[in-house]
Order: sequence, then structure tokens, then C-alpha cells
Amino acid sequence: MADAADILTPEIRGWIGRSTPPTPLLVMGDSDIRRYADSTGDRNPLWFDDGYAREAGYKQRLLPPTLVGWVPFSFKENPDGTSTDTTDLRRQVPVPPNYTNVRNAGSETEWLFPAYPGEQLSSQSVITDITARAGRFGVGIYISQEEQVLNPAGEIVLRRRHTIALFPEKKIAAETK
Repeated sequence: MADAADILTPEIRGWIGRSTPPTPLLVMGDSDIRRYADSTGDRNPLWFDDGYAREAGYKQRLLPPTLVGWVPFSFKENPDGTSTDTTDLRRQVPVPPNYTNVRNAGSETEWLFPAYPGEQLSSQSVITDITARAGRFGVGIYISQEEQVLNPAGEIVLRRRHTIALFPEKKIAAETK
């Protein structure tokens, strides 16, 4: 088994602090909110009623936070397993080729400002940490990324800290005949 210190090459460590520029997201509107509500059953009047939202202290009805959080960070993958999402830096770190066993190692989300239908939101990401440590599945590489959704004023609407763990793929012994 490889040593944890040997796995994190200078090239891999060099990804810590790497960030993406703000990337415009698809503008979400009424039809997106309706599809969200139909699929989740979430009929909160804050998503549908401007008067209700104003009474609650907002300038108009809101985009559902779960919808805002899901859209920019939904898993996008090409048939060959590579990511189509250029803001997901975690999947671009040049880990050893046999590190294909990917696990969710934790996620934390903060909501800081409301998001409104029709706003041009953008997202950006930064790799905040990369560590390696031995465990049951061998030496794991843990890549932490902070993802942000920004409103048109550049304010952070959502901040998500997410870590993935990558482990070497285990070979399955051939069956005996």
C-alpha cells in the first residue's frame, strides 16, 4: 500500500487555492419553480406569492433555496466519467489513475442572501484543502472545495463546503472454475 505522504505529489498539492472565475448559471424563472414544486411537493407561498413574500420582508417571491443549491452543483458527467462542469475543480485534480472510487465525505451549506426569479446568478469554486490518509479502503485522497452562488450584486447567496474522498479501485479476484 502506498504511503499517504507519497500520494500527494507537488502537482496535486499545487491545486490547493485554485479557483474558477464566476460562471453564469441558467436563469431560473416561473417554470423552474413550478417543476421544482411538482417534483418535491414544496408549495411554500414564498415561491409563488409576491404579496406573501413582501409581507415576510422580501422584495418579491423567492427561488426555493434547494433549487438554487441543486442547479449549479448537480452532478454532470460525460460517458467516459469526466466532468462536464468546469466549476467542479475536485474532479479535475490530477489524482493517480486508479483513484476511481469516489465517496461523499461531507457537505455543509450556508444561505446568506435570498435569490429571486429572473436573476442572473453565477457560481465559482475554490479548492480549499487536499489531504491523504490511510483507511479501510487504502490511502484516500480527500479534496475539499468551497462553492459559491453569487447574485448580480456579487453577494454570496449560497456557500457550500464539500469534500470528496477518492480511493483506489479494488480488483475483484477472478472466479475459479
